Amino acid sequence: MRTLPRRASGAQRGLALLYAAVLVAAGVALSVGGGAFGAVAEIGRALFGVAGLVAALLAARDVTSRARQAWRAVAVSFAVLAVTPVIALFTTSPVLDDVSHVAFVGALVIALQLFPLAPASRRERWKTGLDAAVVLVGGFMLLWFLAIGPYVDRHGWTSEAMLLPVVDLALLFSVSRALLRRAEGALRPLAAGALVLFAGDAVHGATSQLSPWQFLVWLTADALLVAAAVEQRRPVVRRPFAPVRYLPYAAVAVAHGLMLLAAVQQGALFPWGGLALGGATISVIVLTRQAIVQRESDERAVTDELTGLANRARFRETSHRALARGERTGRLSAVLVIDLNGFKEVNDTLGHKSGDLVLVEFAKALRAGVPSWGLPCRLGGDEFAVVLPDLDFAEQAYDVAGALASALAPVVVEGRLMPLAAGIGIAVSGPGELTHDVIVHRADLAMYRAKRLGPQTRWAVWQESFEQDRAAA
Repeated sequence: MRTLPRRASGAQRGLALLYAAVLVAAGVALSVGGGAFGAVAEIGRALFGVAGLVAALLAARDVTSRARQAWRAVAVSFAVLAVTPVIALFTTSPVLDDVSHVAFVGALVIALQLFPLAPASRRERWKTGLDAAVVLVGGFMLLWFLAIGPYVDRHGWTSEAMLLPVVDLALLFSVSRALLRRAEGALRPLAAGALVLFAGDAVHGATSQLSPWQFLVWLTADALLVAAAVEQRRPVVRRPFAPVRYLPYAAVAVAHGLMLLAAVQQGALFPWGGLALGGATISVIVLTRQAIVQRESDERAVTDELTGLANRARFRETSHRALARGERTGRLSAVLVIDLNGFKEVNDTLGHKSGDLVLVEFAKALRAGVPSWGLPCRLGGDEFAVVLPDLDFAEQAYDVAGALASALAPVVVEGRLMPLAAGIGIAVSGPGELTHDVIVHRADLAMYRAKRLGPQTRWAVWQESFEQDRAAA
């Protein structure tokens, strides 16, 4: 089922209008010529600096102490962006732009280091650090090819040749670390803005003056950074962004691509072109195999080994996510708890091997009866569950339970015809009404009521009276 998007806030719409207005003004300034474009570029970025400063200070009021320090560092970054054009009115120093840029990026680096990230074991932190280091090396090669190398070739080694790339690389490392550590919420657009800023700096290193393309990149980065501060005031639970895990692979691809491009530009296909092509091919093979192994490991962590259904960990994660999304979209969520009837007798009389075969057959029936937008799970033993997100009506959950009840039929296990029946309990949550633990508790009570109705497959919907019956028992 399709999830309705959240309605944009007034601040988000205002930010979009400001972005469009500055772009239009820059286009007009380009057609006028002279110094108009440079002036519009300075004023436009200063406006985003002021907007970002206000948004970051407001965001700092709504978070914990550690995150508050991070948002204050973001506010410092925006303050630099806002005051730089004002300082430029009183000085013609050629190093002003470099100093202000270092301060702007440096404050972002500090902020990204201060943001609290998802808890991780020591091994996970080492893995994240090494992956971020791979991205860092790939970024260095990109900067060397586009900015550092050409500058050093013309002017030699100077502090300017190293200072700006160092802060950009520190920014890239901090962003990669945050994203690989499953950054969520407002930290995502903040990281996206930082990545766009890094890309813009790499492009700018190959040019001698501010170009329209460079201005577009920087302005987009500014807008994303402001959007992050605005987003912080509208917190939302999100699933970790899956493509982030491929950042190190992308860095390796960039590295090999740059080596091949350099060989082609130099006309040195022998020996460097062939060696670079061979190295790239080997890296693709090794990384592809690693990605397959990693995906298998991830799937095993959330999959029941016997039945292939989602396990309890994925059930809990999906239920939490469905309830949070329902609160934002105004839709219902439902959980079905299912327990097989007579399973203990199968194990006692025919053995655990036959019991496992019964569980596998039931999992097949469950997988066939649950619609594609639902998630069938095995919680353990003969207990199963289904998560049904984004419902328009509670009756949709009842229809799924009815379809499951109709689909269960006797199965042949080791030459014997075995009945397949279960008690199905249903609990439905309105938008923002229940937590995961409460909705599962209600579905569990309804399941026990269904099992008391007889050995055949029955289903029941939670009612307030079930709580009283449980207390009386």
